[in-house]
Amino acid sequence: MRQILSVTRKELDSYFGSPMALIFLGAFLAVTLFVFFWVETFFARGIADIRPLFEWMPLLLIFLVAALTMRQWSEEQRAGTLEMLLTLPVKPWQLVAGKFLAVMALVGVALVLTLPLTISVAMLGPLDWGPVIGGYLAALLLAAAYTAIGLFISSLTDNQIVALISTAIVGGIFYMAGTATLQEYAGAPWSGLLRNIGTGSRFESIQRGVIDLRDLIYYLSIAGIFLVLNTLSLDSKRWSHGPRTVPYRRNATLFASLAVVNLLLLNIWLTPLQGLRADLTAQGQYSLSDVTKDMLANLQEPLLIRGYISEKSHPLLNPLRPQIADLLREY
Repeated sequence: MRQILSVTRKELDSYFGSPMALIFLGAFLAVTLFVFFWVETFFARGIADIRPLFEWMPLLLIFLVAALTMRQWSEEQRAGTLEMLLTLPVKPWQLVAGKFLAVMALVGVALVLTLPLTISVAMLGPLDWGPVIGGYLAALLLAAAYTAIGLFISSLTDNQIVALISTAIVGGIFYMAGTATLQEYAGAPWSGLLRNIGTGSRFESIQRGVIDLRDLIYYLSIAGIFLVLNTLSLDSKRWSHGPRTVPYRRNATLFASLAVVNLLLLNIWLTPLQGLRADLTAQGQYSLSDVTKDMLANLQEPLLIRGYISEKSHPLLNPLRPQIADLLREY
């Protein structure tokens, strides 16, 4: 653990030793405030919630994390210091973990900077803190997945711009796979698969205040898979190609493959399981009451409920619109 924290401190000193961290954090906060007040028109909504804060968070995190991770391994390779790092008495997985924690610490600082916005909303009206907790938890989990992806891609190239663009593209693909638009376009056979592999749909679920174990395992699995691949990528850079290293190379590759396969199988096994969720909303908005469950159990035929919501509905109905839409999507 000492070696991991040493790497983390080194990376944080490198970030804050230059204006880079302040520029990234300042840009993230500025764009977040712009989206919250102008794009999502917070004051025109008439609702005391922070949903607008997290509506664009997946896209903002893609670019923030891509910018923070692009130099992690690319700069080491370009400067020729990676070889020196790999000769130190520190294992590759410890180097990966240290850099991962450093980036996550910066993302945590970025999210903390948005807390005054949340407190201000709470002062304007009654705020349901369940979605607040869910939103920040979803942001951290999503950032962890993107960070692992960014670190792995950064280890594959010595060009920071290539790492930045590649991370943004891969993160964007994961996000777009879970969007309702792409699911509708793909049709019924593929919509369920896209929702399961997309980061966007799972982010929306947690952001509402519904903590599903399957969503937590999903994000942790993505982070775990790419951290394992990152470790294997680093480890391969110090392998010699002689016959004596064949058993070591084979064992390392086998271990990484088994770890990836096991994480994938875990997610497949959890997919059909229901009831592994906690509704953190104040009044259990996304949970069916016992009476409703009894009524549904006595139905002779499947029940289909459609919701029609006008964009020009009465202002007093505005708080109900997102709740109804989310509830229909949930079930």
